[in-house]
Amino acid sequence: MDSVCLLDILNQCREEYDLSLLVVHVNHCLRGEEADRDEAFVKALAEKMGLEFYSERVDILQVSKERKMTEEEAGRYMRYQIMQHVCMMKGYQKIAIAHNQDDVAETVLFQMFRGSGPRGLSGIFAKREYIIRPILFASRAEIAEYVKTHGLDCCTDATNEMEEYSRNKIRLRVFPYVEKEINNRAKEHVAKAAQKIALQNAYIEKQAKKRYMKLVHADRGEYYYSCEEFNKLDIVIQIEIIRLILKNFRDSVKDITEQHYKMIISLTKKEAGKQVCLPGNICVERRYQYVWFKNQIADVRIATKELCEFPYDGVVEIHRERVRLCMDVVEREKLPEEIPQKDYTKWFNYDNIKGGIELRNPEEGDFFVMDKQGNRKKLSRYYIDEKIPLSERKREIVLADGSHVLWAVPGR
Repeated sequence: MDSVCLLDILNQCREEYDLSLLVVHVNHCLRGEEADRDEAFVKALAEKMGLEFYSERVDILQVSKERKMTEEEAGRYMRYQIMQHVCMMKGYQKIAIAHNQDDVAETVLFQMFRGSGPRGLSGIFAKREYIIRPILFASRAEIAEYVKTHGLDCCTDATNEMEEYSRNKIRLRVFPYVEKEINNRAKEHVAKAAQKIALQNAYIEKQAKKRYMKLVHADRGEYYYSCEEFNKLDIVIQIEIIRLILKNFRDSVKDITEQHYKMIISLTKKEAGKQVCLPGNICVERRYQYVWFKNQIADVRIATKELCEFPYDGVVEIHRERVRLCMDVVEREKLPEEIPQKDYTKWFNYDNIKGGIELRNPEEGDFFVMDKQGNRKKLSRYYIDEKIPLSERKREIVLADGSHVLWAVPGR
């Protein structure tokens, strides 16, 4: 009924607003002949209006098993995926969905019962990116009246009356009781409350983004912030900043719970090395005075080991570490008396190199020679002094002659 109402309204506005319309139907293959009947009905309706029609069949049961979703979630996911694909393929700019005020109220209660925070309680948005919901303001009763007044034929989806679905229980049991026993405008009031919460969320997000730009830094696909600066913020802004960081790793953060946020916030009070592992292979770690966010899958790296034999005329490139080195042997007599010291140029006494030098990851037993007397310093001690976390040391790069480290790239 909702979709028929929306389609009729858009079709009536077609000429006035120069609209190009395409009707998309997704058959979930859950109701056998009844589902086929619905598909045929939508096709006939589109043809009657002279509109282009597109349909696709999806085995929602299989999708729900593969993606570990409920049938409701899998159906919703596939509908949006298909509509987005068709929109791009056909060159359309918007996707119009027939959600209404009752859907908003039911969604808010559903999210509340699941333990959602303010973002989940903000309901459904009338417009978000390429998605529009033109009849979101209307109640289901008003839509039914429109359909009756205009003599529109509709198909009834039998699953809407099946109480095994959580949302249906809210629609068929909870709201009828509340409207009868407490307030007959309950749906309207819940929907309006969601609008107010959405406005507050928008303001919080706007303020958090300002702090994010100053506080959060990126390095090779990882994100970090100062514990000292983070602790100065209100907890509401802290939570939103964490959410914004996590959105860099994944589209949805709905499985990040309140407990996860509390654990991440607490890292600023923990000692270095403490970690929080999140769903989706995201790891959050305290590294000295900073908290770092990283993707654990991306953190699995191929070992670096490049043999550099002299004379070496090439260029050593390690793309995954963004390292590019050129090497050459220069006679001492051709250099000025005082060898120039530059961050991007390192000089070594070729006569002291005993074997072939390698560009590699650190290994157990690596050391620096500190002076002419041959005093040594362990590479691990150097990393501690430089406050390089233990979890990061394995992916550092050194230029070494055996266990003798000539250069810890790009530092000492």
